[in-house]
Amino acid sequence: MKLSGLRVLLALVLALSQVGAADPEAAVGVVRETLSAARKVADGEGTRDEKLESLRGVARGILDTREMGRRAGGESLAAQTPEKQAEYYELFDHVIVRAYLSKLLLFRKPRFGYRKPRLEGEVVIVGSKVITTKDEYYVDYEMRERDGRWVATDVIVEGISLSDNYYEQFSSLLRGRSFDELLDLMRRKTRRVREEPA
Repeated sequence: MKLSGLRVLLALVLALSQVGAADPEAAVGVVRETLSAARKVADGEGTRDEKLESLRGVARGILDTREMGRRAGGESLAAQTPEKQAEYYELFDHVIVRAYLSKLLLFRKPRFGYRKPRLEGEVVIVGSKVITTKDEYYVDYEMRERDGRWVATDVIVEGISLSDNYYEQFSSLLRGRSFDELLDLMRRKTRRVREEPA
């Protein structure tokens, strides 16, 4: 093959490799819109319970809690019946949304800054900074495109992955207890959160 033909072939391969590639700016836009919506809720009118309910809706709009739950549950989850898995995913959704809200969105008048996104294969890491009156810290969103929209399949707070953190907790607990006992603990935790006073 002549050199000019090789160059054309390489250019074509490069162009095709970009088709369907992740768009970092689109992922950043989703994070910005989510945090902007959260800020409006936090600054708006309403009781604590009303704001929490609105913030839960905002969080569920970006978090892929099923993927986070799958990673947190690991092989122990995969070995369970479909019924137990379904209950686990429902309970995990409540647990992870609460954890996300408590770490990121339950501050008074938070402000948000952004860092340049990183593209790692099909994953876009969107870096943000939460700024409060007393502190500031970094939060990275692991964003993937699913069914035409960008979702966070993990949230990393100051270098600590929420999914990995729950995986470690669950793995430690399951070394001495059954999966049914894990579900019972998750049920009780979810019940307590729902019964917290406003």
